[in-house]
Parts: sequence; C-alpha cells; structure tokens
Amino acid sequence: MIALGGTGARPPAGRGAAAEFGALGLGLTLVMCVMARVPNWSRQLPEFQILEAVAFAFYALAIARLHRYRALPAAALFVLAVAFATRAALLPVEPTLSDDLYRYVWEGRVILHGGNPYRNAPSSAELAALRDGVIWPRVNHPDLATIYPPLAEAGFALTQRIAPGVAAIKAWVVLADLALVGVLMRLCAASGRGAAAALVYAWNPLALIEYAGNGHLEPVAMAPLALALLWLKRRPVLSALALAAGVLVKLGPLLALPILAWRWPARARWACALALIPGLVWFWRETRGTNSGLGVYWQTWRNNALFFDWIERWSGQAWQARAAALLAVALVTLWTLWIALEPARGARAVFRTATLFSPVIHPWYLGWPLLFEPLAPSAPWLLLSATASLNYGVFAAPADRAAFHLSPGWRMVEFGFPALLAVALWGARRLRRAPDGGAGHA
Repeated sequence: MIALGGTGARPPAGRGAAAEFGALGLGLTLVMCVMARVPNWSRQLPEFQILEAVAFAFYALAIARLHRYRALPAAALFVLAVAFATRAALLPVEPTLSDDLYRYVWEGRVILHGGNPYRNAPSSAELAALRDGVIWPRVNHPDLATIYPPLAEAGFALTQRIAPGVAAIKAWVVLADLALVGVLMRLCAASGRGAAAALVYAWNPLALIEYAGNGHLEPVAMAPLALALLWLKRRPVLSALALAAGVLVKLGPLLALPILAWRWPARARWACALALIPGLVWFWRETRGTNSGLGVYWQTWRNNALFFDWIERWSGQAWQARAAALLAVALVTLWTLWIALEPARGARAVFRTATLFSPVIHPWYLGWPLLFEPLAPSAPWLLLSATASLNYGVFAAPADRAAFHLSPGWRMVEFGFPALLAVALWGARRLRRAPDGGAGHA
C-alpha cells in the first residue's frame, strides 16, 4: 500500500495550489456533466468509457497533489462542493448499465399495494395489476423474490410513497452518499490526515457513476458503517446501532461486526444484538422459499469473480470455492484481531479479502473497500476502481448486456494491472529500505 497525499507537515499553499485544485475539481465536474448528456451509457459504451478515463485522470492528479491542497483554508469545503456538484450532475441520468434501480422501485410499489416482495416474485399472478410499461419491463430476475433486507425494503416503500419512480430512490442514495462523505471527513480529520482527504472517496468516478448515476443502494448501508467506525470509542452504543442499521439495509457491514464487537463494551454488544438478531432471523425466515432470490444468489450467481473462479475451476466444486472464501475472510478477521490492528485498517483488510474471493464482483461492490481509502489510499485499489469499468464491456457495447460476462483474459487485465502496480510499489519500497539504495542486495 502507498499512502498517497502524505500525512506529514503541510507545505505552504498559495494561489497556484488553489487555482490548480479548483481546475481539477471543475474539470471533474464538467466531465460528469458531459457524461450525463450521453443518452445511453450501455449502448454508447465507448463514449462512456472514454469520459470515465478522463474523469479518472482528473481524479488521479487531485490525489497525487493532495498534500498541497490540504493546506488550503477552504480545501474541505471545496471537496464537499465538488462532491455535491458531480453527484447532482448525474442524478437525472437514466440508469442503463444496471437495472437494479427498477427492482427497487418495483418492490417499493409492491409494499405500498399490500404485497410481500419476499413471497411474491415480480412475475407472480398476484402482482399482475401493478405491471406498467415503464418499470415492469426493466425489472430484473422477475421469477425471483427479493434479496434485500427489511430496512432497504422500508426505504423503497417510503421513497415511492413520496414520489413514484426512480428519481426519489436516486435522491435517497445520493443523500446517503453525501452523508458518507461527511462522515469520512470527520474520520479523516480525527486521523490527522485532514478532512480534505475524504476526496479519495468523494471524487472517485466509480462512486459517482455507480451511486449517483446508476442508483445502486450501497451508500445507504455504507454510511452507517462509517458512522459505526466514527462512534466506536466515544459512543459505542450508537456505533453498535449504526452497524445494525447498515446490516439491515445490505448485509455487507456484517464483515465488520467481529472487529467492532471485539472493541465494544458489553452494553454496546447487547444493543447490537437486540437490534440486529430479530431483523436477521425474520429476514432469513422470509427468504427461504423456492423462489428465494437470496438462495439463488448464494448458490449460482457468478460475475467477474477472481479467486473464487480460480478455485472453482481448479476443484470443480462450487462448495469448495465458497468454503475457501469463507475461510479466507475468517482467517483475515482473526489475524486483524490477533495483532490488534486499528479497527478501520482491520475492516479494510476484511472487505478487501471478501471482495477478491467473492463469486460476484460488480463494479459497485468496490465501494465497500473504497470507503476506507481516504484513511490510507492504496494506488492499486484505486486503479482497480478504474479498470473495473471493463466489466461493462471492452470499449464496445455487448450484444446482450444482460448476458455479458467479461472473458478471463480481460479479467486478467482488470485485476492484473492493479496487481502489477502493487508488486512494483512493494519492490520500490524494498529498494528504498535496502542499504546503499539496494546495490548488491536481493
């Protein structure tokens, strides 16, 4: 890992640094505005990916020079302003790279009409009266019941009560993402990096595209996870309740539960258990049907997998790949606890491991490890957030978007370039530490 942006003494910053910082933030915002004018990201994939590459260029320059910008008096305010402007630019975009948002709208509509998305798949006859010509044709996996926990379903229903359609849910996701940026600013300030270091997440084009653009739900669960880290020492009960809330939106924060629970006092552990266990038990009971989306996801879904794919191909058994993934996550969790790794660093290690061993690595799943990057940026993981765009296609719109899977060769490019960068950085550090610049040493 390389700590981009530095944590040492801040050099003096003048008008040049301010102008440079402003130009990079404005450039990123303008790229997002142009991207928002591309009618269909999926059908016009080359244009989308070129614009994304340009956005990553502005982002990379901002990170590389962050050590200069942190000394500016209003640096954190400018980071937040650009975070708001870039997300606002993408808010009106119709999601074409993913249809998850239409599923959210559908399930909110089902609840408002007295249906049960855990028992009634979208294609069930009981829900025929809810089908329209806008949302229904874009609902994914219509033969499967929902996979989302109860607080997510409550959010879907509430947003649809406020304003039917995709706009309200996208606004909910964007507000949660901006709240996450605010919490990350607090965490960065507390760590000594300065609130402006939240730029590492707040300006990441992947986060902008996947959450403000495509409307994926992750920030609604990631923000409570960040709050749980922020409140860990001073407000442990609130930390526990925040983590429970995140889990009941999406299950991802469960990965951080052992690391945080190890440090909570007994009262916080009880608070988490009382808030979380009934909800999870209810969720498990509701998702046990033959048409369970959660069951099918666990057993059969594959997309863009790395280590999971290798293990499954080598062993010929999916259960062995699952067992290896669970074992890897468990071992990394135990290792972080054994060496008493700082909680955010420990959680980051667990989320990274879970991502690399997952049978499904959609681009928006990278938000989970990326939320920790402002605290100690890693160039290889930030590069992966850029190369993940290949998972939508390789500079050409796939003939069948729904059935597209990146070939193993291109997956080696997607994950291989970040891996090569990690090896190069590791080698460079070894050379710097060696006596006489490494001459005569292995």
